[in-house]
Amino acid sequence: MIEDAGGTAISLSRDLTDGEQVADMVKTVVDKYGRIDILVNNAGGYPKEIYKNIEHQAIKIWEWSEEQWDQIIKTNLRIPFLVTKNVVPVMIKQGKGDIVNVSSRMGRIASQMGAYAVAKGGIVTMTKTTAIQTKEYGIKCNAVSPGIVDTPGQRVYNHSVGQDGCPMGSSKDVAKAIIYLLADSPAVMTGQSIDLFTTV
Repeated sequence: MIEDAGGTAISLSRDLTDGEQVADMVKTVVDKYGRIDILVNNAGGYPKEIYKNIEHQAIKIWEWSEEQWDQIIKTNLRIPFLVTKNVVPVMIKQGKGDIVNVSSRMGRIASQMGAYAVAKGGIVTMTKTTAIQTKEYGIKCNAVSPGIVDTPGQRVYNHSVGQDGCPMGSSKDVAKAIIYLLADSPAVMTGQSIDLFTTV
């Protein structure tokens, strides 16, 4: 799709929970293109296996096994940390860069999603910390926090927990918010989260 539009692109497959593989991925991109202007941290998830032998959606904080907790934190917080850790030095050398982290409504409100909510809340805090520490280098770091988004994976998850009819947002809306942060947001806007859900 990118090449059809006249651009160039490469596809890289790495285990993003492995620091050495993340470093290699970033090096590969810099070796090919010479710079990294934009980073969107969108990797993450909530594997359905986490509910094996659990009869209800909200796993109580005392019901989480250490393995389950570590898996969610590793997938949803360690990955954006490792990628940011390796990309920021490239952006500092350039004197500019834009980072957008994808958090979640679950990281912005009181939630029963346990480790997932903790990880997504951690992304918002990491966004603010990164913004404070990189502003002097011309780098902006913001976040988007979507509600429930209509994706094939989300539909499978909804069915598994008995909420097939719940209202869902669009991935296009998430993309629009990310594009706004990267292309149209004020230069002084950094360390912020755009909440893509109704608040009162």
